[in-house]
Amino acid sequence: MTNKLSYRADIDGLRAVAVLAVIASHLPEKFLPSGFLGVDVFFAISGFVVTGSLLGQQRTQLSQLYVGFLARRIKRLMPALTLCVAVTGFVVLATDPFPRHSIETGLAALFGFANVVLFFFELDYFSPSSIFNAFTHTWSLGVEEQFYVVFPMFAWLFYFRTQRGSYKALAIAMILGGLVSVAMFAGLYEQHQAAAFFLMPARIWELGIGSLVFLASRRTQLAQFQRVLRRLSPFALVALIACFFVPEGHVMPATLAAVSLTGLLLATDGRSLAAHALTLRPVTYIGRISYSLYLWHWPIIALGPLVLAPSWRHSAFYVLAMAIAASLSFHWIEKPLRYRTWTTRRIHDIGLGLGANLVLAAVLLFVMVRTDAGSDSTITVLHPPSYLPVIPSGKSHVLTCALDGGSRKLTPDTIANCTVAPRPGMPTIWAMGDSHSGHLQGMLYEVHERLGIGVHLIETPGWSFPFEPGKEFAPRKEVFRRISQKFRPGDIVLLSRLYIDRELPHAVIEVRPWLYLVSRLAEDLAGKGVNLVVTAPPPVFPYKDIRECSLDDRKSCALDRDTFAPLVDQVMELLDKLEASNSNVAVFEIFGSACPAGDEYCYPDNGSSFLYRDKDHFNSLGSKLLAEPFVDMLRSSDMITRGQ
Repeated sequence: MTNKLSYRADIDGLRAVAVLAVIASHLPEKFLPSGFLGVDVFFAISGFVVTGSLLGQQRTQLSQLYVGFLARRIKRLMPALTLCVAVTGFVVLATDPFPRHSIETGLAALFGFANVVLFFFELDYFSPSSIFNAFTHTWSLGVEEQFYVVFPMFAWLFYFRTQRGSYKALAIAMILGGLVSVAMFAGLYEQHQAAAFFLMPARIWELGIGSLVFLASRRTQLAQFQRVLRRLSPFALVALIACFFVPEGHVMPATLAAVSLTGLLLATDGRSLAAHALTLRPVTYIGRISYSLYLWHWPIIALGPLVLAPSWRHSAFYVLAMAIAASLSFHWIEKPLRYRTWTTRRIHDIGLGLGANLVLAAVLLFVMVRTDAGSDSTITVLHPPSYLPVIPSGKSHVLTCALDGGSRKLTPDTIANCTVAPRPGMPTIWAMGDSHSGHLQGMLYEVHERLGIGVHLIETPGWSFPFEPGKEFAPRKEVFRRISQKFRPGDIVLLSRLYIDRELPHAVIEVRPWLYLVSRLAEDLAGKGVNLVVTAPPPVFPYKDIRECSLDDRKSCALDRDTFAPLVDQVMELLDKLEASNSNVAVFEIFGSACPAGDEYCYPDNGSSFLYRDKDHFNSLGSKLLAEPFVDMLRSSDMITRGQ
């Protein structure tokens, strides 16, 4: 029995089902709640096809097998991917006010690591929404490409090195590896969904099922068994499609079912009833272009709101654009370059592909740096920077003055880097708290510029201060210990935090235990002659990402003031009691400044520029506009004099 896998049109039909499901789930209307399971179908298909491709090679040295396999994979996948990253990358740089995460993901995709980069983005509080990351979908390519690096060595050890040409050792190894992988997937899904979703070890079992089906199909050719599979195949196809309609809360069992059903369909031959449906000419054509279609579908959906007028942002236009882009990519790039001779040696083919991607990566990085440096672009005017450079070093605030316990750690010079000395005779504002202290940077720097007040700002995203029992964050605790030794009479401690849930429906967070601790802190500070300012809540807008919003249709992202104001009033009632019971405490009321009384709506812009970086954090301009009411509050509270 030959190992070589002959062309099966029904597999292209399965690819069509998978890619259409993925697209349907990503379109604005989200036609299929679990259509993203199409990616899991792709994994099983890939395991089946790649196993056939690899085991169909002659017994050669490992280096020859490995180089030949990688060269074929590069010629198969890289040209279309490189084109997509190049075109999309330059569109991102021209239109996206926050291009860095898209570009970093795209560059990682060129070398098979997009899933790893996206995993770390999930751990990073400052990573923007993946909705507008034009390369979010390339995580699945990263999983497959990492599998391609490992699998040839696996096959060599358990198949090519054996003398009997038996699949048994390879099958046993694949089963054991798959069991470990699916256990990892199930365990991580409960505790760390990002790891279960993005990382290759938790996904090997899906590719492994396809691989095992291929091995079984080479050994099991009993006519009776095939008849049973043919009878089951239409039910399997219907059940697979039904998986795409499963509510999102049942992702893990739906994933197991979808991959298993795909394996069952791969096990049947081309004479089954399901195969007849899957081999209809329009279906197989979609399957043939499915790779290019998958590559282009997400950039078109993600960038549509940035480059299209609102009237053009609808699914019909997106689908048409995807079809055109995918057809051009398939017929002009993917198919011709896959079968064309690149160089005289396979190792040179690999070098040529990687070299082209290195050049593209260098160009995109260069343009991105130049774009970041430009301060007069239309994008920068529309979306001012989230943060200003740290004074006086010019370093990135996010990388220097934000501590998250992960990659952003407290270093010996963190406090010095994040503290600006006051002019003689002026106090220092010591700001601390979660990200709602960090988004006040523009305001604090403006106050420093106007009055010479010193500024210290280190934010701890997700960690308010002071700590409630059991919720201590060691880096913040250490920072407070150090800066409290620098407090002088007349200085001001500024506390800011999240008070109202960011997700709909909005509700006030229970903050009474925290306010009790704030009152205790105020008493301690009063003994040192230090004042305390507590900020009140800003608006929390209903949109998911500020890039959804347009100045042409301001109401589409507006917040109904009368609906949200009662939540702010609940918080203000508690804060007013805190202020009344502590003579050195003042409350900075933000909502009234950001959304004046009498207005019907709160807007995330001022008519010409956006003032927020997301749904409830100001950008540098929005924060700067709070400087005047903040200074007025300090003066009315006698924390600074009228002349200061």
